[in-house]
Amino acid sequence: MKRTAVVCALSLLIGGVALMPKSVESAPWISGGEAYAAPWMKDLEQELLKKEYWMVYANDPRIPQNEVLHILNRAAKAQQANDPALARELVRQALNVFEEGVRRHYYMPSDIEPITSYIRQHVPIEIS
Repeated sequence: MKRTAVVCALSLLIGGVALMPKSVESAPWISGGEAYAAPWMKDLEQELLKKEYWMVYANDPRIPQNEVLHILNRAAKAQQANDPALARELVRQALNVFEEGVRRHYYMPSDIEPITSYIRQHVPIEIS
C-alpha cells in the first residue's frame, strides 16, 4: 500500500514537471522591443503599461493592454506591407478593445480617454 502511494506521488510529480511550460512558451504575447514591427510600438508599450493606469485595467480580466499591443503590432506589419486599409482596420480593432471594456462595465469612458487619445495621436496610421 505504501509502495503504491509512493509510486503514484512520484508519477504525479514527474508528470507535473514535464507539463510545465518553458519560459519562452509561457507567455508568447509578451513582446520585447526587438519583436515589434515598428519603432513607435515601444513608445506605445511604455504608455500602456504605465502604473497610473493600473486601476483602469484592474477590473478587466482580458488584459487589454497586451491585447491592444498585439493588434497594433499587426497594424504596424500591415503598414510595412503597404496595406493601409488593413492597418486602419487593426487600429480601429485595438481601440475597440477599450470600448468593449466600457460596454462590459470594466471601466468608464473617462478612464480610457487618455489612453485612446494617446494611441490616436501617436500611431502613424491615419484613422478615418
